[in-house]
Amino acid sequence: MSLVWGTYRLVAPLIGATAPALRLVAGAEERRLWDERLGRVAAQQDTAAWIHAASLGEALGVGPLVGELARGRPGARFHLTAMTRSGRARLRSIDPGATLAPLDAPGIVRRFLEALDPTRLLIVETELWPHWLIEARRRGIPAAVVSARLSPRSLVGYRRLGAPLTDLVGGLGGVLCQSEEDRARWLMIGSRPERTVVTGNLKSDALPLPAPNRALARASLGLDPDRPLLVLGSVRPGEVRTLALAWRAIEPVLADAWQVAAIPRHPRASAELRAEAREAGQALVAGRAPHAGAWLWDERPGILLDYYLAADVAFVGGTLGAYGGHNPLEPAACGAAVLIGPHHEAQRPAVRALLARGAVQIVPATPRLTPALAALLVSRETRATMAAGALAVVAAERGVARRTVEQLVAWELWPPR
Repeated sequence: MSLVWGTYRLVAPLIGATAPALRLVAGAEERRLWDERLGRVAAQQDTAAWIHAASLGEALGVGPLVGELARGRPGARFHLTAMTRSGRARLRSIDPGATLAPLDAPGIVRRFLEALDPTRLLIVETELWPHWLIEARRRGIPAAVVSARLSPRSLVGYRRLGAPLTDLVGGLGGVLCQSEEDRARWLMIGSRPERTVVTGNLKSDALPLPAPNRALARASLGLDPDRPLLVLGSVRPGEVRTLALAWRAIEPVLADAWQVAAIPRHPRASAELRAEAREAGQALVAGRAPHAGAWLWDERPGILLDYYLAADVAFVGGTLGAYGGHNPLEPAACGAAVLIGPHHEAQRPAVRALLARGAVQIVPATPRLTPALAALLVSRETRATMAAGALAVVAAERGVARRTVEQLVAWELWPPR
């Protein structure tokens, strides 16, 4: 048994024992929901499945999954959980009974499962909490990971848990992966080859359709409906300065014809990012259409998709710095021409599909970022070709929830009998 596994198994009960007292040091909003962390949820009869999505990103694919599961068992009751409050809020738009997930401590997990008594456990993407899986196995609850992904970093972390974790993964009813790369990594931590397949990313089924009228979409955001829009989406620390320097090097006659909106990935980093813009000499405005030379700065949570729907060109952040990248299929689904930086390791399958259709450009950091960006802003024909390719890619990506449930049915993991 690995030292890491032994330490975790020793510490987890202590976390469970001290968790009630930790409510006292939690923030006000967290205190209000703390009972959910302790596994205290309303008892529910006939729970067909407990479906867990760690945070807001993973929660995006839960709606299509629930819809497909319900087709196979009309009237089925589900319990949805997330680790984060933003994920919980998203899940509550699907099911008002969604809660925060229980902490991974033996007593807390038992309390949670006794209240719900689910017949299945479906985990979206990655999170493997040992006591969830141990208690599910003890109760005879088949568990599967859907839209499964596993980054190289997570692979290293899970392998440190040693043979006990390998045994738990080998006992999963199925692992339905986003890509072949993910499948290979899941096999390395013990997933059974005959129960490990590629079905795609559930988020693809939650992607939007393009706005019927992009000018009206711009107007709804308070922008000039007649000027094209460049969106800098999900920008991260270090990227705003690079983008601002590249933008300020573009010929003014071209730059002034465009509107630019910048949306940070995390509002908590907004002050740092605004400082980057100021240091690069980039003017920012908020709450109104930007004047020539300025960027609109909007740090409101959940607003990025509205900007993508209005965008002619979208730069996807997390790709100029070593962050792994954010989802380029979101602006692609909106019909925007998509730009990304060189760091997109977490988005390789999507980037590969977009590149095959000529629907994305990978741009380097300065000084070559400026001419690459300017060339795209100049050419309406190039933007239209890229947008058409992007929409074709997104159309081919859809249907993941259906394929996922079909595989669960083939493995007799759904519907429960």
